[in-house]
Amino acid sequence: MSRRIWLTVAVILVASLTGNVYLASRTWRAEARAKRAEARSIEPVHQRVLLTDIDLLDLKAAGLTDPVNQLRSDLGAHPDLIPVGGVFGGTMGFYDRDGIVLLPGGYVYAPADDGHILAHTVLRYEVKPGGKIEWKLLDGHAGE
Repeated sequence: MSRRIWLTVAVILVASLTGNVYLASRTWRAEARAKRAEARSIEPVHQRVLLTDIDLLDLKAAGLTDPVNQLRSDLGAHPDLIPVGGVFGGTMGFYDRDGIVLLPGGYVYAPADDGHILAHTVLRYEVKPGGKIEWKLLDGHAGE
């Protein structure tokens, strides 16, 4: 009887060890795939700022102390510029600050959403004396 118990314990241990090794290898491979996918998909925020050093100096001369953050924050305070209404009770807004692309010449691409649908907008801004930012919607539509 004791031989049978030892054999059963050995089978259970081998099965448990095999299962743990299998799960560990699957987890390791899944983590490696996730890291590779993340490395490919993440676009550093600085690549979404296509302003030249001269553009940034001009914006600072116009009164903006931190042009990139101030432009993004100010745009976020203007959901009235979004030409698409929210659906299913959602409220449209420029929630993805890092998705806002600052372009040369006073242009901006900004995604907007309400949690259900996405809208694409292209805007133009002008910085008035004292750092007041005025926005004009050039184009916008619901997207995917």
